[in-house]
Amino acid sequence: MNTRIIVLFHHLRWTKWPKALLLRQTLCTFWRETDPVAGYLSQWYYCPFRDDGDEKKTYKTAEHYMMHHKALLFNDEKVALQILRAGHPREVKSLGRKVSNFDEATWNAHRREIVRRGNMLKFTNAVSEEGFQKGTPAKGKSAVKRKYEPIEGSLREMLLSTGDREIVEASPFDRIWGIGFKAADAEAARESWGQNLLGLELMEVRRILREQGEERETKKQKEGGERERLK
Repeated sequence: MNTRIIVLFHHLRWTKWPKALLLRQTLCTFWRETDPVAGYLSQWYYCPFRDDGDEKKTYKTAEHYMMHHKALLFNDEKVALQILRAGHPREVKSLGRKVSNFDEATWNAHRREIVRRGNMLKFTNAVSEEGFQKGTPAKGKSAVKRKYEPIEGSLREMLLSTGDREIVEASPFDRIWGIGFKAADAEAARESWGQNLLGLELMEVRRILREQGEERETKKQKEGGERERLK
């Protein structure tokens, strides 16, 4: 589906809920991956993507990436492999709690970087369902290119379409990655929010993607001007 149509569709869905639309004038709230408006922001949102640093790995969700790299951080190769093979992110979350040699201070020092990296890949390296089902080729970048057809940048455009709004994981049960309140109570409870680490990292990813887009546009204009000069 055309990216502009997708973004317009989500915009129109917002207009059906005046209260939610009013809230999203300042906040972009999300929680469940099944939310038809903002579910794509969830760590559990099904969107297979590949790791450009390791062609052999493809992740079903950002949660898979996060927990896989949590296991690798503590050298638990067994659980890391189980996470890659797992289906539902609920199973992945459970496996993440079984990582051996876990040290909270070490995890706290690396978790945000891991989540940021995972979401950068999610919003830029998504692959088609057909490509994902075929599996990762054993070797060769050309083989990867043939079997993995990148989805048109719809997720990237949807994230950028949030503008400068504050992105908030409105989970009433999570005060670390979320705010600890549901969307309807978010604004009124602002002074009592949790850390909202996922929201902060999504905003950082958005900033990076926006800057990359601006740099590409500047380069394009510069090259166009140079071609005109040489005519």
